[in-house]
Amino acid sequence: MKHESAHHARRFAVFSEQVLAPAVIDVRHPARIEAYATAHPVPHNEAICGNFQPVAAGWRFGPGWSGAWFRISGEVPAALAGRAVWLRFSTGTEALLWQDGQPRHGLDVNHDTVPLTRGAKPGDALAVHVEAVCSRPFGTTLFEWDDRDARARWSDPQPGCLEYCEFVGIREPVWRLWRSMEFARELLALLPPDAARTNALRRGLDDVLRIVRPDDVPGSSRAAMECLVESLRGAGGARGRSTAVGHAHIDTAWLWPIAETRRKCLRSFSTVLSLMERFPQLRFICSQAQQYAWVERDSPALLKRIADRVREGRWEPIGGMWVEPDANLPSGESLLRQMLHADRLWRRQLGDAARQSVAFLPDTFGFPASLPQILRLGGLDTFVTNKLCWSDANEFPHVHFTWRGIDGAEILAHQTPGGDYNAVNTPRELLRAEQTNARLNHTAAQEWLTPFGYGDGGGGPTDSSILYAELAADTEGLPQLAFGRADELCRRLHAARRDAAQGGRPWPVWDGELYLENHRGVLTTQAWLKRANREAERDLRTAEWLTWFGPAGADSAAGAESAQALHDAWERLLTIQFHDILPGTSIPQVYDDARRDLADIDASCRRVRDTALARWAAGADTRGMKRPALVLNPASAMRCAVIEHRGELHEVARIPALGARVVDLDAASLSTGTDAPATADGRTLRNGILHVEIDEAGRIGVLRRAAGRNVARAPLNQLTLFDDRPRQYDAWDIDPEHLETAREVRSPAESIRVVESSGLRASIEVQRALGAASRITQRYVLAAGSPRLEICTTIDWHEDRTLLRALFPLDIRTRSATYEIQFGTIERTAHRSNPWDAARFEVCAHRWMDVSQPGCGVALLNDGKYGHSCDDGTMGLTLLRSPRFPDPNADRGRHEFTYALQPHDGDWRTAGIDRGAEFLNTPLIVHELPRNQSGSWTDWSPVDVETSGDGAVIVSAMKRAFDDDRRILRIAETRGGRTPVKLRWRIPVGHVAPVDALERPLPPDSEFYPNGISHDAAAGVTTLDLPPYRIVTLSLS
Repeated sequence: MKHESAHHARRFAVFSEQVLAPAVIDVRHPARIEAYATAHPVPHNEAICGNFQPVAAGWRFGPGWSGAWFRISGEVPAALAGRAVWLRFSTGTEALLWQDGQPRHGLDVNHDTVPLTRGAKPGDALAVHVEAVCSRPFGTTLFEWDDRDARARWSDPQPGCLEYCEFVGIREPVWRLWRSMEFARELLALLPPDAARTNALRRGLDDVLRIVRPDDVPGSSRAAMECLVESLRGAGGARGRSTAVGHAHIDTAWLWPIAETRRKCLRSFSTVLSLMERFPQLRFICSQAQQYAWVERDSPALLKRIADRVREGRWEPIGGMWVEPDANLPSGESLLRQMLHADRLWRRQLGDAARQSVAFLPDTFGFPASLPQILRLGGLDTFVTNKLCWSDANEFPHVHFTWRGIDGAEILAHQTPGGDYNAVNTPRELLRAEQTNARLNHTAAQEWLTPFGYGDGGGGPTDSSILYAELAADTEGLPQLAFGRADELCRRLHAARRDAAQGGRPWPVWDGELYLENHRGVLTTQAWLKRANREAERDLRTAEWLTWFGPAGADSAAGAESAQALHDAWERLLTIQFHDILPGTSIPQVYDDARRDLADIDASCRRVRDTALARWAAGADTRGMKRPALVLNPASAMRCAVIEHRGELHEVARIPALGARVVDLDAASLSTGTDAPATADGRTLRNGILHVEIDEAGRIGVLRRAAGRNVARAPLNQLTLFDDRPRQYDAWDIDPEHLETAREVRSPAESIRVVESSGLRASIEVQRALGAASRITQRYVLAAGSPRLEICTTIDWHEDRTLLRALFPLDIRTRSATYEIQFGTIERTAHRSNPWDAARFEVCAHRWMDVSQPGCGVALLNDGKYGHSCDDGTMGLTLLRSPRFPDPNADRGRHEFTYALQPHDGDWRTAGIDRGAEFLNTPLIVHELPRNQSGSWTDWSPVDVETSGDGAVIVSAMKRAFDDDRRILRIAETRGGRTPVKLRWRIPVGHVAPVDALERPLPPDSEFYPNGISHDAAAGVTTLDLPPYRIVTLSLS
């Protein structure tokens, strides 16, 4: 039987290849071809005036990322009178057909034939342009699966080659039969050899071979197609159901720079619109508002065509975010802004038809436990991903489930069982989805989403993938596929969940983070960018606070200018947070662009900040001071600190949260600064709070509070190198086997010396070689009055496929550790005693992590690191990696960063670890003032945030409303305790209204409406209660 099955399979394949495929094209007509090669891609209006020269098939162009424009012309041949004329074109690269001055259709390895006109008349002129870029859908990168020919071609200085260019006629009934035959052949190969269904389908294919006459394929194709469809239909029976939606996942940058992404959008979007003209049943989802913004600039006419399809309900904007961001690395505020900026762009471009309800993040590398509330506050009620199936140790156990966050907020979630957002609707893909759904879908809702179309590098659906979806609508042995909208499927899932609740039937709940057991290296790769992103988030928040919540408001012109500058800066940063840029998994050109964008963001923030500081300074009273300065505190809590200004140290006290104090720098420059000065002696640091001893290898041998015990089980800050050679994805992955290759740097340091012991600050510097070719300098810094030891680090890093981690073996017995995430914290196990815990050997934290036992603990703080670990009392902070793909020089070079240790009594809450981490990441601002200025204040803040209870409140944003002159205050409870809050205003506030993340009024019956909120305008006081981990946004007018 096996031999017989192989015999039939080969018969059918030969017939399809030798009879059907050659009969699809019946007319071939040569085209006149002229080409204009450019060193870089150029726009259409410039290209059409270029120096075109006649070329023929075989003409080559290059190098990679160069461009070539083709001017293609001819006349309709008599053989195509009254028929459609198609262009068949390939350069083996990505290209875009321009017709009548507009982008018409993408051309690539999966799309090489495009309809130009229907009902043609003989002799009618045919004239189009094709814009080719010398890259493939995945850029110019070579992969391990590329064959010898591809490697030779893309190693050549001219990889672009005009392979064919001709006008053709296509027999569409023959094409449908050919592709349907391919669909049926694959299904037959997947069915059990002896099953009745298999025999019935085989007989149907035999009948097709008998019906089709090789000498008249077109004349016999319709009857053969009817026979084939009938044999696919079979006897019916119970089947799963899936909603098919076209999709063209376009990474905003990855193996190509953003400039190429803009061209990819024109190609993919014009292809989809063209397909919709021929396949009216096609529905298409498209996320990432940033890409719509680029299309609006690059081709307004194309955006108008998209808007028409959106209004018809056939094109579905989805995702609710500016880009598909990484979800672990951006701040919570950034994730809220992703939704706000997307909402406003889509509402302006597409109207109410673009209102969002589905968070679509198919390719993002894990999701924090605070995300359900964040998404719900952005008006999204459903979360859809594909990525959880990528976990490399444990299978995620659900298809449909309720995802519950740290605050208790819930969102309906769907993990697509097909495991692929780039499917093409083959029987193999559809069966895989059905089998996964049968295994993991524990609900009565036996339907799922099938996004299909070539993606990552874009391209989208093809004629064949649409035909396959039509066939799968009624094919026995496959799930029932039907074109539809993603949001309509989600509404049915919501109804199914309600029905389950009403009927007392279970519905799965996942409480906590959705940890991806894969791509753990993205928490560290391109370390400079992660730190720069955190700094940009901080600087944007600071600029908004200074501009909109100062003691003197900006005039309308200055306010409008600042608002636009910050708006543009935010959108640049939101784009950088895309899930292949910020995680560090793109080619070097992407990071060249990111450096320029971050420099622009920094310049914008500085200009806005300086303008606002001038207004703050104008009201400050400096009378009687010798060296007056304004010290501003952007943090959410009052602080005292040692600051450095113009090379001098100063001790400042009680700088109000989100406010400023006028200080005399002369009076703040004391020799000791405190009754317990910070001193350094030999290899010992002390300040009355901490006692630190450095060993001969430059590690921390002793770390204790002044009246406490040494918390080090072994030396702390063990710089440890690991072999870092992932099996597959270099920049993405850290494989578990790397843990077996640890090499601690134990040799004596080259230099250990006291560099500072002023009373206000003491520091010891350690220098040493590191690895094969790197050097590291670390300064252990202890400031007067500070409870933390800062480790200021400079590394000149030149290792290869090596990971550097700092390890801290503590004399603390704990089974769990606490980590900061966006708008809160999460506890994770601190052992690896089962497969789920073992898979979490590298996890994400933002500014701090902590291990504690009753009565004491130790926190590890940082100013730009995200990869953390904790196993059996040993904390780890991953400092650097050195992968070679896709950026061969990733992370090589100079790095500066700081991490810190803070031993404490009690737990992290009573020790204020979260406040200390905020202070480490939010430096005080010093602005010099003129002497003897008569002003109205020496101490000022726009609002005092008073709290009681068990929690703590941070101020996430103080900004101008997106659409008008209202002010927006966003606060969040971040310790997991119920917290009464009283806001005492020093700015005029007549009305306070709770709003969501999109700055829309919250209805009083919303679960997110603040408990007990009231506002006394006369007294200038607002009161409310914050539940654990709750985010509240207030509109002030």
